[in-house]
Amino acid sequence: MNSVQILGNLARAPEVRFTKTGRAVASFNVAATSEYVDGNGEVKEQTSFVNCVAWGKLGEAVGNLKKGNRCFVEGRLNTRSYEAKDGQKRYITEVIANFVGQSLQAQANEPSNFDSFGNDEQNIPF
Repeated sequence: MNSVQILGNLARAPEVRFTKTGRAVASFNVAATSEYVDGNGEVKEQTSFVNCVAWGKLGEAVGNLKKGNRCFVEGRLNTRSYEAKDGQKRYITEVIANFVGQSLQAQANEPSNFDSFGNDEQNIPF
C-alpha cells in the first residue's frame, strides 16, 4: 500500500502550470513539523519540507492557497528521475495528491474543516 498523509503549512505559494493538453498541475511544498525527545530529555521540533503535486481541477484549486496556509494532503509517494544539464541523474521524491484540504480555523474561528478542495477525479500520474 502506498499512502501518505501530511498535515502542515505551505512553505511557499503553489506554482500552477498547464500541460500542452491544457491540464493543470500544481507544485507546492508542505512544511510538516514533528516533535521528538533528544538524549537529554528535551523536547525538540523537526520540520520536514515535503514536495507535493496536484493534477487537474485539484491542482487549479490548490493554486488559490497562499504561503503559510495550513493544509492536509493525502496521496501516494512517487519517485522519478531525470538527467540534469551536467549529465548527472537526479531523483525527485514527491507526494502525488489525491486530496488536499485547507483548514478554515484561522479564518473563521471554527473547528478545522478540510473539505475545501476534495479529491482529484482524474488521478493520472506523469
